[in-house]
Amino acid sequence: MSEFLKGSGKPELLATQGWNILAEEVSFPVAVVKQSAISNNARWMAQYALQAGVKLAPHGKTTMSPDLFKQQIEQGAWAISLATVPQVLNAVEQGIDRIILANQLVGKHHFELIAQLLIQTDTEFYCFVDSPDNARQLGEFFQKKNVSLNILLEVGVENGRCGVRSNEQVFELLGVCQQFTALNVCGLSFYEGVIATKHAVEQINAFVNDIMAMAVQIQQHHGFAVDRPIITGAGSAWYDVVAKAMNTSKTCERFTYVLRPGCYLIHDTGIYQTAQQQVEKRCQLACDITGSLTSGLYLWAYVVSRAQPNQVIIGLGKRDVAFDAGLPTPELTFAPQSQKLDKAPCTFRVTHIMDQHCMMSVASDSTLKVGDLVCFSSSHPCLTFDKWRQIGVVEDEWVINKTLTTYF
Repeated sequence: MSEFLKGSGKPELLATQGWNILAEEVSFPVAVVKQSAISNNARWMAQYALQAGVKLAPHGKTTMSPDLFKQQIEQGAWAISLATVPQVLNAVEQGIDRIILANQLVGKHHFELIAQLLIQTDTEFYCFVDSPDNARQLGEFFQKKNVSLNILLEVGVENGRCGVRSNEQVFELLGVCQQFTALNVCGLSFYEGVIATKHAVEQINAFVNDIMAMAVQIQQHHGFAVDRPIITGAGSAWYDVVAKAMNTSKTCERFTYVLRPGCYLIHDTGIYQTAQQQVEKRCQLACDITGSLTSGLYLWAYVVSRAQPNQVIIGLGKRDVAFDAGLPTPELTFAPQSQKLDKAPCTFRVTHIMDQHCMMSVASDSTLKVGDLVCFSSSHPCLTFDKWRQIGVVEDEWVINKTLTTYF
């Protein structure tokens, strides 16, 4: 018997008539993305980047779906950012040829894999470096291989994540890198998302301004290996603040600015919806662009039990949907017997989630019964995507006509 992936229907029907979710032609639960939302979100962010004077290297770890990477590149993305060497290799295998490893490249086997990649392909590859030890390891290995490696010096914040913490450390790291002809220092990188205080906007502005000053100093000392170095940062919450800080610098024409948001393509009805609302409050440009980001990921599941009047049990759990930043939100209900599709009442609320089930409170007089379907949106799309090897694509009707393969 061949492998069967969750959320699948009969393979022979996919390309001809598709899998109709409301006709129960798939296994449940099933995860789908709306192509209209994906196209809208890709266009919206591409337009934002163009008008903000920055380039996009969307973080691919959100979806790990090369089909979606290609749609982002078709909309003008300059590169794709990734987090691990296996992610890089899978992306290259699927045709992505400019990649930022937004992480440290550490470990002998990973060095070997990237060296082989650079020898055998024309991939334009960058990785982050934040320590003299790592710089020496990379320099010694790639020098022996006679392979050039593009690196971005990572700058961080106190008690944050990776990245050197001071101007002195930046120049110490630069000095180590310059000992190895195999290491091309192509710019600076950072991640501001760890700054989460009530004064975050001011702190992020100061952080980016400090990095710009570092970049100017390095450039004045001829420390970069390229004429127009890269300055890259920004996740999905503060990209507007970062872009504005980059472009208000007096030296903005000296550098290539690259933003790395990932979740915008899928968006959600949770933490990233809230983050985008804050962007629109802060940023006039975000308001001026036609349309807005739209949640594009949905999960359909059966009601599997109603053992008490005010609660139903849904066949959707932690193995299927993100739960770290809010529980799934009921959006629609469908009764197969009556063929009635309705908006979920605001009284429906997921109260608890387990491995394969979630508990949803309902009004005691709700007509929802076992065998009915409930459609959910969610918060934090990254953690939903990595639970699925296959995700359906639908247009505005709930018919899956193709699937996305993920490579987590």
